Amino acid sequence: MSYKAIKFEREGAIARITLNRPEAANALNFDMGEELNEVASICRDDTGIRAVVLDAEGTMFCAGGDVMAFATAGKELPAALRKLLDTFHPAVVTLSTMNAPVIASVQGVAAGAGLSLLSSCSFVIASDKASFMMAYTGIGMSPDGSATYFLPRQIGLRRTEEMMVTNRRLNAKEAADWGLVNQVVTADKLVATSQQLAEQLAQGPTLAYGTTRRLLLESFDNSFAQQLDAEESAILAMAKTRDGLDGVAAFKDKRKPDFNGT
Repeated sequence: MSYKAIKFEREGAIARITLNRPEAANALNFDMGEELNEVASICRDDTGIRAVVLDAEGTMFCAGGDVMAFATAGKELPAALRKLLDTFHPAVVTLSTMNAPVIASVQGVAAGAGLSLLSSCSFVIASDKASFMMAYTGIGMSPDGSATYFLPRQIGLRRTEEMMVTNRRLNAKEAADWGLVNQVVTADKLVATSQQLAEQLAQGPTLAYGTTRRLLLESFDNSFAQQLDAEESAILAMAKTRDGLDGVAAFKDKRKPDFNGT
């Protein structure tokens, strides 16, 4: 299948979504929003996909929304933004809640919607040359793409507001210290490190990964009692899966579990 603004490839159980507008700093436009939404649904619905790598062509991960395109909309800007968000936001929901974990592999600048997108991923591996900023208020806008949901949970309210209001740029080390990224590696090791993690995850209990992710997200809205109920329902469901049953049996038999994602 051919795409205009992204690349989508699959090798075995690992899917790779690549932002592919390097000539425009991989800025998010209408095509990218639609295509991200389409491939996110594919990754969600194909049980054979057990890990996803999200990366980008060129030197920048994503400069944010395509502001140059927005500028041509004039007074029709609200309609243009709605058209974009009607596909981009569902894509973010799918990527952040599906069973296959998503690993963002960030080689350069991640700004605006690019930072929002990676904040919704399960893991973020960054090059030591990467940097991170919000940038929305710099053009008189407020954030979108899930940043106001995920960032306070990942780095705290104080730091999130500082990034969003002052547009402070974090280098890779600061991003790791703040908890925005999981790991920083040298630029020459970024691809291999991200691939290694994807291969590790692709051999794991995919349903348990997705269930764990959703439990964590729900925990911020649930009461203590509600969260315990959710945990009970989830682990009982996992006890009916092939991976759950084999994992328990493997422990008893002192062998390595043979997970297949079901």
